[in-house]
Parts: sequence; C-alpha cells; structure tokens
Amino acid sequence: MRTNWLIFSCFLTFFTPSLDATYGASWPFVGQKKVLLIGDSLSAGPFGKEMQEYLIDRFSETKVYVYASCGSSPEHWLSSEPTFVSKCGFRVKTPTKFLHGDFEKGRPPEPYATPKLESLLRDIRPQVVIVQLGTNWFDVLNDRLDDEQIARLRTFVERFASEVKARDPRTQLIWITPPDSSKFRRIQPEVTRLIRSVQRRMGFSLVDSSELVRYVPGQTGSDGVHYSSADAQKWAEGVQRQLRRFL
Repeated sequence: MRTNWLIFSCFLTFFTPSLDATYGASWPFVGQKKVLLIGDSLSAGPFGKEMQEYLIDRFSETKVYVYASCGSSPEHWLSSEPTFVSKCGFRVKTPTKFLHGDFEKGRPPEPYATPKLESLLRDIRPQVVIVQLGTNWFDVLNDRLDDEQIARLRTFVERFASEVKARDPRTQLIWITPPDSSKFRRIQPEVTRLIRSVQRRMGFSLVDSSELVRYVPGQTGSDGVHYSSADAQKWAEGVQRQLRRFL
C-alpha cells in the first residue's frame, strides 16, 4: 500500500502544475488583481459610474481604483508634463474613499489637480490598467490636423504605455478609444487610428468604441461629445462585452 502511495505522489508531483508555475510566483489570482481605471470627463460622468460598478462587481470593492479628470488627455498624466488642473469635474474611487466633482446648480466643482501616472502605479501597484483617454484631442486635431500634430500626440500614447510596462512588464494595459461624436465625427476616427497604431506596435489591448454607440444630437446628449446616462450605459455595456476577452 505504501509503495502505491509513493507512486501516486510522484505522479502528482510531475503532472500537476503548481500555482506558481501557472500564475507567476508573485502574481495574484484573477479575483485578487488590483485594477486602475484612468479617464477624462466621460469617466468622470455616467460612463465612469457604469464602469466603476462593473469593475467592483468583477474584482471587489477593495481592488478597484478609479481616477478621472475632466478635460485631461494622456500627456496630462505624465510626470514630465505640467500638472493639469481640471475645473470641470473629477471622479476618484479607492478602497477607502469616493470623491466626485461636478457642476451643481450652475456652480463649478472644486479644482482638481490631475494625478501623475507614475505615482498611481507606484502607490497602487495595479495588475490591470484600463485607460479611457483621447477625447480631448478632438479639439486639438480639429484646430490642426496634420502629420506633425498626429506624430506629437502619438508620442504621448507611447510614453504612457511605456510607463505602465516599465513599472511591471506583466501589467495588463487596456485602452478604450473615444466613442462616436457628432460634433467631431471627422476627427474621432483619427484619434482611434492614432491610438491603434501605437497599440499594434507596443502590444497592449484595445477596446474600439467606434461602432458601439452612435451619437444622436438631442438624444444622446446636448454638446455632441458627452453622453447622457442611457447612452453612457449602452456604451459601457459594449465596452464590458469586449473587456471579457481580456479580463
């Protein structure tokens, strides 16, 4: 009987993969991953609310961090660039606090200093970084759409992605491209192509929002860019379906 047990033990040793071999010695299980969502006004608003609730359901309250700064673009989150102070809203969710700034009865929210990516990565040490940025480049490219400008903006995406990977090469980076915009419909595809060009070269994951929703003025929203609650939920549900492939 003892001989049979020894044979069985050897079989388990050689043919059962260890947890370390499967996940990495210091890599947590899926349910233990910390997730960081970084965004602009769309994530500060209804879309961010939907994504925050989805991520909490998926990863738990203690593992989800959300930082959204209205008016921000990728460069504003880089330490090498000047601090960007938002005057139009923000969303901050950590395991210990929730802050949300928005216009109320015509009164603007408190100014919010956009945090730097390097500090967030150092302090949170996330295994997954989800980025919803690029919307505020609509205005930039609408004023000047040429190869030099696109190349300049592309470097910010490259630096952003490089910083995430430099902190830990195993960190999963997922970029959500801007959704349809009736005000900037000519420009929105340019921003998507810009981000996709970096994604293909650097190998991070991409959620393309282009076909997920269609902006109908007066129905989707009032300014041609920002989404009402119902359409923000529709966009979020489309993003979440694509995220299931990566998370």
